[in-house]
Amino acid sequence: MMPSAIARVKEEARKVLLTATFFSIGFCILLVHSRLLTKGTGFQTASFARALVGGLIAAKVLLSVDMLPFFDAFPHKPIVYNIGWKTSLYTAGALVFLYAEPFLKHLVKGAGLDTSHSEAWRELMLPRTWAIMIWVVVLLLVFVTMKEISRVIGRDQMKHMFLGHRRKPTLAIRSRDAA
Repeated sequence: MMPSAIARVKEEARKVLLTATFFSIGFCILLVHSRLLTKGTGFQTASFARALVGGLIAAKVLLSVDMLPFFDAFPHKPIVYNIGWKTSLYTAGALVFLYAEPFLKHLVKGAGLDTSHSEAWRELMLPRTWAIMIWVVVLLLVFVTMKEISRVIGRDQMKHMFLGHRRKPTLAIRSRDAA
């Protein structure tokens, strides 16, 4: 492989790892929250393994949405435009996934299209699903905000701000800065 291809693969692997880690931790916190709320009710919550796998799936969905041609719709506007736009796109992707998962599960089990759609829609309309979706939107908003701030001020400056590296990088605002 060429050096640029190796660098590209490393960068993509870093993005997947960071995104999956962020959402896996977020989903595990959400799972603990759900378990605390439903303790003693007999309601079964998901497993931690499912929360970790959910983080991987979220990373894949987000990185797939990143490839859409209209993803960077506001390159020369304040970052709040991109934060709102990208959070909306990611939320739409999450809703499509939340519908598609039970739809395909019922379809594979032999239910017809109409029954699969009805069951998937029923699951999507449950109050529990919307409570989880609210938390997912909050996670997406935090994720996109941090990603956009990192894009504007640079990875090195973000590392310095959060981890306090020894050498302080120079603050260089990117060309696509926050207007």
